Amino acid sequence: MEMAYKYFLSPIILLLLPTLFQLAIAVAPIAKPGCQDHCGNISTPYPFGTTKDCYLDESFEIVCDEAASPPRVFIRKTNMEVLNIGDGAAVVKGPIMSSNCSGRLSGPPANLEGSPFFFSFSNLFIAVGCNIRALLTEIGPQVSGCDSTCVPYYNHTTIIFGQEINSLCSGKHCCVARAPFRMQVFNPSLETKNESQDSSGCKLTFLADQEWVAFSDINNPQVFHDREYVPVVLAWVMDYKLWKYDPKTMSCKYFLLQHSLTLAYECSCRKGYEGNPYLGCVGISKQS
Repeated sequence: MEMAYKYFLSPIILLLLPTLFQLAIAVAPIAKPGCQDHCGNISTPYPFGTTKDCYLDESFEIVCDEAASPPRVFIRKTNMEVLNIGDGAAVVKGPIMSSNCSGRLSGPPANLEGSPFFFSFSNLFIAVGCNIRALLTEIGPQVSGCDSTCVPYYNHTTIIFGQEINSLCSGKHCCVARAPFRMQVFNPSLETKNESQDSSGCKLTFLADQEWVAFSDINNPQVFHDREYVPVVLAWVMDYKLWKYDPKTMSCKYFLLQHSLTLAYECSCRKGYEGNPYLGCVGISKQS
């Protein structure tokens, strides 16, 4: 059991991570035959579905609110609104937590426990404001966080996923850290970093898709003042007893979920095959 637990903690499995900017998803077939494959312009690929015979289990049930204009999509299990679903990940509306922000209500904590979903390792943990220590502490023995100062760190460069982000989050009024691996609870704390410095002013913290961050002015708290959400990436795992494994066409990796010690898998189609692995990969036809 000890070896399996360590295997879980190692971030060796990175999903194919879609972003808010990917509008076309190369998954065929994306839904079970005869099932609704879109709600508005958002695809709903299997294991998701809007009716009982179309999703894998109730964790992947999609609510399609077609009365809204445009239609809105929710994952019923998490009650989070969907912006995009791709191969192994979904972009949803994530909360912005705030403190001392006039006229702004803080978003609620996000808790995915009891579901197969977790916050993807591709998200960044960001705090915006002056003289902040932002921490994520509800992740078992791990602690993740960052410090934001009132004075810029000159010649300071932070590298996340090989990308220099000093121009996006210099350390003055903004700091950034990696999201913990397979985190399910987002309930950060905001503390004063230096008691001798000014601790007033609006303070914000959130998880956000790293691709979205690259196009955002995250140093400026005003950018987020009127925003209700930021895009955040969810990934998921699937119970291996609920689908058929084909070693010829599929490539799968397995691990133990930390809290339930359930054996879970993540799969993709092998080279030369395409499609939705949980519905069956098909050979790619070669053009002559």
